[in-house]
Amino acid sequence: MTRPMGRIVAFAPETNGWDGPVGQLARKMKQLGNDVWWIQRDGNDCPINEFRNKNNCEIDRGIFDWRELLNGARWLITAGPTLISNDDEIASWSAALTFAELEGTLNALILSSSEETFTEIWSKLVPRIRQFHIIGLISSEIEWISNYEEWDTPQNKDDLINTLNQIQHKTLIPHLLARERKRGGWGVNSHTYGISKTDTTQDLEMGEWIGAFLHGLIKFGHGEEATQRALEESNK
Repeated sequence: MTRPMGRIVAFAPETNGWDGPVGQLARKMKQLGNDVWWIQRDGNDCPINEFRNKNNCEIDRGIFDWRELLNGARWLITAGPTLISNDDEIASWSAALTFAELEGTLNALILSSSEETFTEIWSKLVPRIRQFHIIGLISSEIEWISNYEEWDTPQNKDDLINTLNQIQHKTLIPHLLARERKRGGWGVNSHTYGISKTDTTQDLEMGEWIGAFLHGLIKFGHGEEATQRALEESNK
């Protein structure tokens, strides 16, 4: 099978992964014209338009040939729910991150936690945090991280953005994105060059919003002006 160079690879091995944020992102990026492939629980991959969502087979961490699956891939997309699934799914995710680094593939993750699952997900993510080029959060997750770190709890939009910046400075994630859908919505990217903001966000699911941003990043590049344009692209 010939896999296109520069493709986006999506991996969400939990049984409802296709319906979650990784599936949302994959479909959005395909809609925007990108080459997107889906890695299945049985260790095979395919273009997402050929995937039939048969994600009910048993998973075995040893079945994935990550060197082959990630060869030539530009981005690997995963999400937080994988980190609260079973041991084989978590081990497969961990191996995928390791091989992505070896293959030169950039990692992007959508945190996608709830108040009940946040601590379990975040505590597993922190030791590997610097393997990620993009992490996407919602505003409530900024508050939970602040509480986890025993910082002052953000009280308003400005506090949330300042806390997001504080998280970025501590973790050195190149693009730490956050969005709020209420009260007109806003989106922020705390990045290596500073901070980019948009005052509104489209009524998209989080995976779709991050997918539109990533499409903009691929389109415009990673510089300071480019990251602002990519953030604005997420609203289209």
